[in-house]
Amino acid sequence: MRRPAHVCFGISYPWHTTMLTGVSELNFGSLGEAWLHLVQNTVQHGVSADGECLELLGVQVAFPARTEGDELIRQFGDTRLMAEMEKVFFVEGSNALGHSYANLMQGPGGRHDLEDVIALLRAEPASKRAVLILRGRGDGKVPCVNVIQFLLRAGALRTIYFARGQDAFKKFYADALCIAKMARRVAAALGQPAGTVSGFLGSSHVYQTDCATIDDFLARANRFLHQGQLEGVR
Repeated sequence: MRRPAHVCFGISYPWHTTMLTGVSELNFGSLGEAWLHLVQNTVQHGVSADGECLELLGVQVAFPARTEGDELIRQFGDTRLMAEMEKVFFVEGSNALGHSYANLMQGPGGRHDLEDVIALLRAEPASKRAVLILRGRGDGKVPCVNVIQFLLRAGALRTIYFARGQDAFKKFYADALCIAKMARRVAAALGQPAGTVSGFLGSSHVYQTDCATIDDFLARANRFLHQGQLEGVR
């Protein structure tokens, strides 16, 4: 028997297991806008695969590597989460999230600090091998972000990453801030503009338990963005 539709995020969703692939690349002028629209698209087009979350598969996102002064992130991002995610990516030690990527990263020369990525691109600017891999420890756990590639093309650094899964509402922007920071670090060392960051998300998802908070976020963030656009044309 088909289960009745579940009403959440202000929309009625049928409980079925059909998988929906992502829309075309979500390319916006700021990370905050990419975050807002990723959550919005996941809510509107995602389907329930396990009764716990709405999921959208194969989503592409793009945003500038320069994330300073992002008003949407400043207004609606969780400052504590962002600080802890910095530790996850860049500090070998404990953090509130309970895991670290710092010593799971491996560049083309086996280093964890991006220096081999920078050295390779200095020596071979057109290389496609400037790749950072985030490996699991063989205990069944796999990092959410898996591969980050750095390419020098058309006078700027392009950064492309793959993430097996992203909590679109809670974690996407915090991970993306750290990847953008890596992009700026590599670009600065090479004396090149940081360019754009593009991500491919295997599973973009939002959890049913967060539906009330997400509804509130979408309403307030869209109002904030709309107000800013109106003020910009005055």
